[in-house]
Amino acid sequence: MFSQKMSLSLFVLTASLSTTAIFANEKIQSQTPKNQSTDLKMAAPCEAVQPESIRLRQLQADIKSNPAQSNNLIHQFWQDVESKGTPLVEKIDSQNSRIIFLWRGAQHNVRLIGGPSNDHEWLTRIPQTDVWFKEAIVNNQFMGSYSFAVDVPNLEGYLSNYCAHLNPKLKESRTQRRAILQVQKLDPYNPKHYLPLDDTSGMRNENYVALENAPAFINPQDYADRVNPEVKSYQMQSQILNNQRTIQIYQSARKNSKQDYITAIFFDGQQYADLLNVPKALDILVEQGKLPPIQAVFVSPPNDAVRPKELTPNAEFTSFFGEELLPWIDQYVPNRRNKNKTVLLGSSLGGLSSAYLALKYPKEISHAVPLSGSFWWQAEPTDEPNSMSKIIREQKKQPKQHWYISANSYESSRNNNGLSILETSPIVAADLKAKGHDVTYKSYVGGHSYAIWQVTLQDALIHFFSQNN
Repeated sequence: MFSQKMSLSLFVLTASLSTTAIFANEKIQSQTPKNQSTDLKMAAPCEAVQPESIRLRQLQADIKSNPAQSNNLIHQFWQDVESKGTPLVEKIDSQNSRIIFLWRGAQHNVRLIGGPSNDHEWLTRIPQTDVWFKEAIVNNQFMGSYSFAVDVPNLEGYLSNYCAHLNPKLKESRTQRRAILQVQKLDPYNPKHYLPLDDTSGMRNENYVALENAPAFINPQDYADRVNPEVKSYQMQSQILNNQRTIQIYQSARKNSKQDYITAIFFDGQQYADLLNVPKALDILVEQGKLPPIQAVFVSPPNDAVRPKELTPNAEFTSFFGEELLPWIDQYVPNRRNKNKTVLLGSSLGGLSSAYLALKYPKEISHAVPLSGSFWWQAEPTDEPNSMSKIIREQKKQPKQHWYISANSYESSRNNNGLSILETSPIVAADLKAKGHDVTYKSYVGGHSYAIWQVTLQDALIHFFSQNN
């Protein structure tokens, strides 16, 4: 029986190829990525992993037995990939499959952003081909999103080392890691992606994949012919934070005027409103009778730079939330906010902040949904086991709240050298339960991804408010 954690192949060093090659009459030109330091040379492509995939091993065997036809064999391989779509999935048994991510024709390196990992994984090139791959064994419940970073610029010399990621003595700087954003690309062989290819919103688009036993949910992408519901946008000025942000509000229909509305408040609002199209999903859930009427408030940060500062627990944002945001919401939502049916939701740092603020305002927030909350956070190095647990354990008795806490199977710490979301989330859940709160904790098969969070938030709302409960 395979573990739900990713099973990685052992690395075996082999000879590298020139960075310029011809495959199937298609010349791959070496180019210097934008903003790359031209005085830093790239290492040769790392060809250190032998594939376990049946299809990739077959390609290698065919080329070895008939090298004169290698170009045709590679060309046929990519035609097959295009017809089947990516990532490739090879079923192992009723519980597990091998998933294979592919990229064609990079010069220096390819990194997988997302997928079944909590890191930016490196793809490997199969020698004598333009096929780059990364494979993993996953549970058949896996769902995730991903993109690629292709020919990442070598900013500080890290990539000048052969197979740098295999050398534990080499440390990749944050600047080098963030260089992936300069060369991020969608998977051209996977037609499933969140935003249109011509989207100009500035949000990071991603491909997504779901295996055969992935959890069921309302996916707005499956309802392309259905008109999106109305979502109104506002600009809110904060005197406390001295900034301005966009807030979007959605309201579902209701069958009669006596029905009470749920109010759901989302952090990282644009991602939930526009990337995942949560309003459309909620509209369908209400129409199907799985949820009572709901109004959703999507709160976005002013920009990406201030997001970490705002969503890490602090006095200023706490005051903003209680003294400005909640009164603003009460003024602008179309239906009176029932404080006993008010849900605060957020993911990652937004999950941490939603948990912290729910505890700070228990008379305003009745339900909290921290999605993959960053509970590794420590306000002080001495806070054990984490700062959120310390806060909970030190709290005096307060009104009972309803919690749905989630963490995903691949949200372990990088290099196993620190607290992780997967490690700390059940601890926080247990601490809340010990204080008398109603707590549900669930772990999903996936990574740190909106692909899973869109499922979790629906599960949480149905768990709290299903018409059948």
